[in-house]
Formats: sequence, structure tokens, C-alpha cells
Amino acid sequence: MPTKTHTTAVVLIPPETIQSPIQDIRKIHDRSYIRWMPHITMLYPFAPTTEFPDVIDTLEKSAKQNSAFTVTLATFYAFKHRKSSTMFLAPEPDNNIKKLHKTLINNLPDYDDTARFPNGFTPHLSVGQFQHKTLIQEQERLQSNWKPIQFTVDSIFLIYRSQETDDRFVVAEDFRLTPFKDIENI
Repeated sequence: MPTKTHTTAVVLIPPETIQSPIQDIRKIHDRSYIRWMPHITMLYPFAPTTEFPDVIDTLEKSAKQNSAFTVTLATFYAFKHRKSSTMFLAPEPDNNIKKLHKTLINNLPDYDDTARFPNGFTPHLSVGQFQHKTLIQEQERLQSNWKPIQFTVDSIFLIYRSQETDDRFVVAEDFRLTPFKDIENI
């Protein structure tokens, strides 16, 4: 059984140029705003940094097995937990993210934690935690003020919590997906 840690992950990160409206919400509502950049989790927990050399080639291979794709962040949904709810933006369509996730799980089966939920893997970008009693009102408020954001997913990112950044996640490596135009040449 491989070693896993909650201090590393494989994620999708929207380009910094479109993060501002997401961060405006997260700054107010997300207790993980400082530690995590806006992201869609693919594999978590993941291998410790000491084992990154062992997974780099597999992540590169996984990226090349998938082509770049476009998603839109348009709609807010929530996961209900026992004491609170996590609100998130759902990337639409989610089929290419699910395909990429399946590729990652097939190539790194020991890190399948994100696929073990009762409903399986649900691609999402968390924006905050809310009390159940205010969830619907806050969801409606955020939705009414939201302008959909579209972006191209062209990389997967290996991230880790860094002591140099006060335990914030930073990018260790990024792995480019196959560009749109090149997918026919594979």
C-alpha cells in the first residue's frame, strides 16, 4: 500500500486571469482560501513529495492520453455535510474531467480516494462553507450575481503544501494535456 498524505494533490487550476470573481467569493466564505488556490481536485490525498519522482512519468503519460477541453463555471451547487454545507461551482460539461479522472485512476489506482464517494467522482470547484439554514438564500444570492466563466483546461497540476509559503499549496509540476489540434495525430 502506498503512502498517502493530505499535503499533496493532483488538481486542475483555472488560469489566474479568470480567478478574481472566484477568489472574491472564497475570500469571504472559504476557510481554506489561504491554503488552497482555486482548483478542481482530481487525486487527493496523494503521494508525499519524496515520492514525486516515482509518479512524474505516470502523470505525464496520463496528461498526454487526454486532449485539452473547455469548461464553463456557471452554476452553484452544494454538498451537504452533517454540520454545514460546501458550496461549489460545477464545471460544465463535466464529461472530459471525468474522463481525465478515470485515466488518472487507471494509471495510479492506489490514489482512488476521490472516486470512493457514494455518487462517485463529482468535479467541483469549492467556493465556501455555509450553514444549512442560510445555504439556499446564499446560493440564490451568489447565482443571481454570477457571470459564467469559461476556460480551457490544458494542464493537470501536482501541488504540495510548502513551508516556504506558510503551508500554502504551490505547484510542483504541471503536465500539459494534448493540444486540441494534435489529438488527431495520436
